[in-house]
Amino acid sequence: MSQIASFYLLKNDQRQELSGGNCPGEVYMAIWDWCESELDIDVRFPAPQTEDTLDCALLEGELASKLLAALREQDIPQLAAEIAPEWDLSTEAVQSGLETLRSHLERLQGDTALLYEMI
Repeated sequence: MSQIASFYLLKNDQRQELSGGNCPGEVYMAIWDWCESELDIDVRFPAPQTEDTLDCALLEGELASKLLAALREQDIPQLAAEIAPEWDLSTEAVQSGLETLRSHLERLQGDTALLYEMI
């Protein structure tokens, strides 16, 4: 059974749920791994985890801007085709996850943050 991936916009102590792109949490784990290995961006470090949370990432400020810029420079279908086999995932699922992440990052403004949780 796939784990549930959830995204939230955080602003002024409020939490607005966003679409997870209908992707299992494993897709985002693969994307975070790519961020760490290829971009030297560790999105997991600053995020708090609870007992129910299996994976968690917090994207804000310069970190979010850096990741968004990197995603905008990528050919998303090609990047998905590179990431997917390493994690035994479908290219379509990874592409959907990358597009969802990029879309959510584009919504960030000012002191807004993006929280990802897999439960």
